[in-house]
Amino acid sequence: MQDYDLDGRDLRLLHALQIRPRAPWSALAPIVGADAVTLARRWSALQDQGLAWLASYRGPGTKYVGAIVEVDCTPARIAEATEDLARDAAVLSIDQTIGGRDLVVTLQCKTDADLARFVLDRLSTVAGVTGTRTHRAIRLLADAQLWRLRSLQEHETRQLESSVPLPVAAPRGISADIEDQLAGILRANGRASVAEISEALGISTTRARNAVSTIFAEKRIVMRLEMARPYSPWPVAVWYFLRVPATMVESVAGKLVGLDEVRLVTTTGGLYSIVMVVWLRRVEDMTVLERQLVERLPFAEIMDRCIVLRTPKHMGNRLTPDGRRIR
Repeated sequence: MQDYDLDGRDLRLLHALQIRPRAPWSALAPIVGADAVTLARRWSALQDQGLAWLASYRGPGTKYVGAIVEVDCTPARIAEATEDLARDAAVLSIDQTIGGRDLVVTLQCKTDADLARFVLDRLSTVAGVTGTRTHRAIRLLADAQLWRLRSLQEHETRQLESSVPLPVAAPRGISADIEDQLAGILRANGRASVAEISEALGISTTRARNAVSTIFAEKRIVMRLEMARPYSPWPVAVWYFLRVPATMVESVAGKLVGLDEVRLVTTTGGLYSIVMVVWLRRVEDMTVLERQLVERLPFAEIMDRCIVLRTPKHMGNRLTPDGRRIR
């Protein structure tokens, strides 16, 4: 049951955190329109309610292999199969859907060999799975790191971007051990202070600050704001599977990135050329979006689509049936 309503100030705060997730509250205060203490308190409440959080994951600055797996299940064992898959570290997200598949599973593996082991060996051990179709990601053109709530005005976003510059990599870089430990700290608390990170890692504050700047500047770790979709102004999520002539794939994918509704665009190897995820205000908006796609991108053929019913796991975090993060 919904017992917390996101008001306009909450949405402004969340939009600001989409732009600069680790910005000091004092820097966000003049943009959002509340003092730093109030913002910290609101953020704490949103986190406690599981309505918003910071997710971190390996970025394009590291080597990884992504894939999207369509999974068919025996109806009576969908929940069992979901729980089994959710325990696997390679599984980034799971959507339970209606359409041509029961689950859409997003994978992030270290190598193609790891992907092969998951697809060929691991999936066969999941009770209730009756069929799978795997689409190896080729090029990720956009993910939800670029998606915005559009609660701030354009001049306000520019002000925030200029007042809190993007991180710059340190000349010496950081060790793999420090990077791994730092990744764990940020998964638990994306806004952990430099002092907290310094103490946890047993290094100086200068080294800690350089380490944080480096992993973000080099996109070794990506951090983005997430929120409970059913409580947001865009409660409907839809997966789209498109086929495009080989000569048009990059052009079409690039144009899809610019659509306000789009949260994911990746080119893939397999039956579909492009896989896309959108968030919509209403189910009826699917018709509007699809008409726009046909008018603007006549070469793109929508092969299939599916509506997300529940998201038990999202970007490494377990969620409740109504989309809240389980801390």
